[in-house]
Amino acid sequence: MEQQSTTDGTTKISGRRVEFDYLRAFVVVLVVWHHAILAYAAFSYINPENPIKTFSPVVDSRRWAGFDLMAGFNDTFFMALMFFISGLFVWRSLVRKGIGKYLSDRLIRLGIPFVLGVLIFIPLAYYPAQLTVEAVYGGETSFVDFWLGMARAGFGTAGPLWFVWLLLVFDCMAALIYRFTNQSDGGSGQRTISVFERPLAFFATLLVISTVAYMPLVLVFGPLEWIGIGPFVAQASRLLFYLVYFLAGTAVGAYGIDRSLLKREGSLARRWWVWLPAGLISFAVMIVLIADGPPQLIDVVAFTVTCATLVFGLTSVFLRFATRSVGVLNSLAASAYGIYIFHYVFVTWLQYWLLGADLSAIVKAILVFIGTLMLSWGLTAALRRIPLVARVI
Repeated sequence: MEQQSTTDGTTKISGRRVEFDYLRAFVVVLVVWHHAILAYAAFSYINPENPIKTFSPVVDSRRWAGFDLMAGFNDTFFMALMFFISGLFVWRSLVRKGIGKYLSDRLIRLGIPFVLGVLIFIPLAYYPAQLTVEAVYGGETSFVDFWLGMARAGFGTAGPLWFVWLLLVFDCMAALIYRFTNQSDGGSGQRTISVFERPLAFFATLLVISTVAYMPLVLVFGPLEWIGIGPFVAQASRLLFYLVYFLAGTAVGAYGIDRSLLKREGSLARRWWVWLPAGLISFAVMIVLIADGPPQLIDVVAFTVTCATLVFGLTSVFLRFATRSVGVLNSLAASAYGIYIFHYVFVTWLQYWLLGADLSAIVKAILVFIGTLMLSWGLTAALRRIPLVARVI
């Protein structure tokens, strides 16, 4: 996100489409909510033999099955949407900065938070998992010993920061594509107009390519397997799937956002009332169709259809309604990246401190969500007053 920090600590978003900044912030808020509810989902568990290899660092005895449905809903589309948004302004940045400056800026903005996150934030976020296991099975491990154990094991997880390193890889791939095409306008021939200007044509193209990218990997690895080395891990079945969404956003940005299907007052924005309900209906159908056991062809198609439809649905809503700049939303949008980087520490510790509270799972999740959002937002806003920090987050 290209932002300019002012002397009062607010952010001026220059040359941007505010609806995409707000959409990006909305997805980050969904990520915070997603992690806030995992401790209270019925399917959550802790691996007592290795707390790092666990679904959620904290698992509460209070559960609510409704959170399973919410978590499944988010997981269907929100990271694909994040990669799509992240790709939209890549080509314009490459044209303006050149490959060298673009990559150095991305290395600073993505690389520094990832390294600090792996070394500091993620160990802090996972330490409550160790404390929870020891409360049941006994033992007493200091944070220093826990950190050293993670270091000796090669920091086997990056938590939510997997998105950051993978986005940096995708950015490098986009720069490589730019190097060998080197077309500032991305090409605007008649053959591409029907795809990039017509929502249905683009939707169909994205759906076919993403399905082809997702199908072989999910059939080989299954939908839940994570692979990688050290902290560089990602969901195996979705590596190419996310790349497709990132490159789709990059292609739209190269073609020209203001003359594409994402233009203001375009048919996608006008027909939000079709796309959003279609996304919700497709998710309901997917829940009915997907069966237990190894993924089948129908499961793959149901997932990719649901993801694409929800991505279009939410994008259309923000194109239609997020047309004015609002102060508090500008602050949230400016802090969204920092919220993503910091939130997991607040999530897990708030969940840990609420373990003994005599509250329902729903109340606990809401408290964790609100507390995490406010704390990570406030921390980011405060840190962004430091010019060098503002360059990064």
